[in-house]
Amino acid sequence: MKKSIKLAVVAALALGATSAFATNGDHMIGFSAESRALGGTGIAHYMGSANALTNPALLAKMKNKDEFIFAGTIFDADVKVKTTAGSVANPRVGVSKTSDEDVSVIPAISLAHRINNNLVLGLGMYGTAGMGTDWRFTDKSSIQNYNGKVDLYNMRSSLMLMQFAPSLAYGNDVYGIGITGIVQYGSLSVDYDTNGQDKHAKHIGSGSSDDFGFGFQIGAYYNPIKSLTIGAVYKSAIDMEYKNQISDAAEAYGYGSNPAALPAKSDHLEQPAEYGIGVSYDMDAFTLTADVKEIKWSDAKGYKDFGWDDQTVYAVGVKYTATSYWAGIGYNYGENPVPNNKSDVPVNGDPRYNTDGDTMNLFNYAMFPATVESTITIGGGYSLSDDLALNAAYTYAPEVSDTVDTSTVVTGHVTTKHSQQALTLALKFTF
Repeated sequence: MKKSIKLAVVAALALGATSAFATNGDHMIGFSAESRALGGTGIAHYMGSANALTNPALLAKMKNKDEFIFAGTIFDADVKVKTTAGSVANPRVGVSKTSDEDVSVIPAISLAHRINNNLVLGLGMYGTAGMGTDWRFTDKSSIQNYNGKVDLYNMRSSLMLMQFAPSLAYGNDVYGIGITGIVQYGSLSVDYDTNGQDKHAKHIGSGSSDDFGFGFQIGAYYNPIKSLTIGAVYKSAIDMEYKNQISDAAEAYGYGSNPAALPAKSDHLEQPAEYGIGVSYDMDAFTLTADVKEIKWSDAKGYKDFGWDDQTVYAVGVKYTATSYWAGIGYNYGENPVPNNKSDVPVNGDPRYNTDGDTMNLFNYAMFPATVESTITIGGGYSLSDDLALNAAYTYAPEVSDTVDTSTVVTGHVTTKHSQQALTLALKFTF
């Protein structure tokens, strides 16, 4: 166990090199290869030590003395934005660009140790959420009279979250309960160039800001019959504050500039509370699993200021298990939580300038597009020996296209096209 913990810590530190990723809002679908292969399920389906952040109670179902899983996900997001105005060469003409913020490498490490017949201790470190784009294409030095031009404002944004999750589970063949304490590390950076009429456009942003937050997750399972497991979970909100990020970015657009108009934006960005239920049913070699969970974006600091709606996520998976291998498919759906904001309230109280709706639409659909909805998943695993298995999963989110109004921030209408794919590989050790 001591060697496993040291390996887990070293691997988790590699997360600092990742960029942005997302699926359900800014949340990853599943944290292990098996969960991701089965549509991101895991509230009722047992997957070993990786259950610490899906339903910690299921850790009590572990049959071995110890288990260790090391996984890595190569995540590729393709984000394209097209505007109907704002070109540097001609402000009346739009631009069409593809974000440079695309590929991420995301580690996940989990381990579990059976204390006695009913108690299991778990520990996990996961890349859990993130999003961002990079529109830094404009070479200002080669353009005469750059001031007053837009061209997506040379925006770059990146949010990255990691969770450290010690867990304790108590259970037997009929029921179980579990709790996970969560220590969350987050990093956020937002920067862009203004289109002011100064001699030179002003740069907004001063690098990334970091913070730690704390929360918990509780879970339970019940087996009315041996082949059927019913699970339920609740995960608390985790408040984070990223100094001079959201507030500075919003201030340059006029928030807080007039006491009689819209207030300044806070630097708090709270990961929302979640709750869900799931079922898992075994039929000889086949397992059917399904989850439903609610993500409370509208109650979370920061996200509610940006107009995000609550999101209901549906996940299903089918698994076939043979003597030395397993194979599975799944599907995950969560409606886009970011609506087209149509508020016509002037940010600084002056109707000649940008509205709240257009400004939030630019931030949500160009800086932080969390717009994909459906994900198709497939995967499998093979036992290399009695105590070592190799698992893999591939997920694909088809392209979605959304158009929103951003006229008063000089970009006309913005159309965002967004698709994702990811490959997860994992080694599972039992001993």
